[in-house]
Amino acid sequence: MTATPPSDPPAPDTAAASWRRFVVGALVAAFALTSAVGVFTLLTDPWGVFGVGLFPPRVNQDRSTKADLLADLTEPPQLLIYGSSRAWQIEAARVEQATGLRTFNAGVTAGRPADAYVFTSVVHDLWPAATPDYLWLLDVEAFLRGPLPPSLLAESRFSRYLPWRAKAAAQLDELGWLISWRGLKQSWGVWRRHPTRAAVTARWRKRIAADGTVRTPPDDEARVTAGRLEKWSAAASAQYRTFKRLDPEAKTYVRKTLALFDSWGGDGVVVLTPTQPDVLAAAQAAGWSRRHAEVLRELGRLQDRYGFAIVDMTAVEAFDGSPKGFFDATHMTRENQRRMIDAVLATPAVDFR
Repeated sequence: MTATPPSDPPAPDTAAASWRRFVVGALVAAFALTSAVGVFTLLTDPWGVFGVGLFPPRVNQDRSTKADLLADLTEPPQLLIYGSSRAWQIEAARVEQATGLRTFNAGVTAGRPADAYVFTSVVHDLWPAATPDYLWLLDVEAFLRGPLPPSLLAESRFSRYLPWRAKAAAQLDELGWLISWRGLKQSWGVWRRHPTRAAVTARWRKRIAADGTVRTPPDDEARVTAGRLEKWSAAASAQYRTFKRLDPEAKTYVRKTLALFDSWGGDGVVVLTPTQPDVLAAAQAAGWSRRHAEVLRELGRLQDRYGFAIVDMTAVEAFDGSPKGFFDATHMTRENQRRMIDAVLATPAVDFR
């Protein structure tokens, strides 16, 4: 009797196997593409968060430029101007003429209290025996919670004054854009232009005077229109509806900066900066008044300890400013800025002489 050969095993489900191979291949390809995008964005580092970019980041270079200008000075400044971009175009020469003190404008884009602390530390390290005074244009919005600017964290000459966790937290927050379309788009823009650090530095050197003042643009004209006021007011209302308390970190850096100045006997003035009146009214309805009062209380508490003057210029009426003298909700024309600074320096409590 002939043995029956064993039957062949059942044929595999070729459709299912093909589908599995396709899924695995697609996942591998997606992982490889995502990794490639992440590595490309990391190496380009368009916002300078990680400090490893092959090119200068696509962020304002005013911090590094002003640090360079400070190092170029033959004598230490006797008066430092601090603040955000609202203080950019405050003319150091005008302040110097009024006070008789060599003045340097250290205001920077999106300046936060940490910037004032870092630049105070930079000046102190450059000239340990110097005892400059300060004119600090402080925004109520400076006490909003938020990450420190990448351009403050990426450079070791700034980040050395900050806790390591600040840079780590910023990098952690930015991990998502490493593999995002926005990150890729920004990185490609940097790669396509191939900017050099020398060229970027030269452009910023042309824009910022030796005394740190950012030169006024040719179109120094007010841009207040009904449509813009509506847009600015809506943005301010949205911002203050979520602004529930002063950021503890911002308060800490304000205190540390004032303590550093106090340690060498420097006199100072803290100026609360103005907002376009219609926008201010919208912000007040959304909670601005409470935050403003909290800032004044915080400054009053610190004033008792460190002895500086406080000048509230949040309303244009305080310096006879023009409601139309604004580029946007918070940035003023040169004429309005001059009126504000002249009013500050004429305040009886302010005496730098």
